[in-house]
Amino acid sequence: MSLIQAARVIPWTMFGVLLFLIGLTSVAIAQPMSIMMTVGCVESDGRGGFTLTRSTDLEASTIQLPEQPPADAPLGSLTIKMVGTLDEFGVATHEGHKVWAKGLLNPGEPNDLLNLISLTHLSPSCE
Repeated sequence: MSLIQAARVIPWTMFGVLLFLIGLTSVAIAQPMSIMMTVGCVESDGRGGFTLTRSTDLEASTIQLPEQPPADAPLGSLTIKMVGTLDEFGVATHEGHKVWAKGLLNPGEPNDLLNLISLTHLSPSCE
């Protein structure tokens, strides 16, 4: 290999090594998101969306099939906006009901967002 050919190959090789190292770093930093769970009351936000009011503190699911809370599970004081495929879960049919919601949390202001992945009816009233 001539000196000119080596001068062309070495920078590209170093660039490849650099990309490889960056890739390893980003893999090491990435962390899986936990599925979060809460009990709350479904309320319309008046703009076609829905929130969970009087919601309990969000808890990370540590097992694949957590035990469903009872219908008389206590409520909390949080308000969380539900986002995602709300029609698929029939959220509108649960307005005014107590539910158990699971999803991926996106912290925000003024309210956290819960990208819904499951909604379970607990009680027809929110008491």
